[in-house]
Amino acid sequence: MTPYSKIFERFQGKIQDYTIDEMFLNSIEDYEDYLTGFLKSGLVKFSYCKNDLSARDEENRSFTVDLTELEQEILSQLMLGEWFEKEVNNILDMRLAISSSDWKRYSESQNFKEKAVLRDKAIERADALMMQYYLKNMSVN
Repeated sequence: MTPYSKIFERFQGKIQDYTIDEMFLNSIEDYEDYLTGFLKSGLVKFSYCKNDLSARDEENRSFTVDLTELEQEILSQLMLGEWFEKEVNNILDMRLAISSSDWKRYSESQNFKEKAVLRDKAIERADALMMQYYLKNMSVN
């Protein structure tokens, strides 16, 4: 059995998000609910996992199978891609709310570009880890 918290810990080590940190301090349940959304979004992208990722106990926030370290790392990296997607979308929403001349004055324009690059790198890293995982498991069969 692998608790979601093991994957959340890996994910949390990859980001700096004061909102999530504050949520953790105020309510573990809210924190875990919030991160579970990123986890579930990432799960569907890990198509060829040897373990059955649908074997979950939502009440206890855990997988009912033992995930390998690599599987946990892949899931945390997929969560990172989902988190960055939210960050990029937040900046795009902000851009729509202000005029283009104001947009140029704010560092948000640069922030957007950097977060988009980081999102793309997170996705590439998850893809590379999944390829490593697939190749490792192909040679075992």
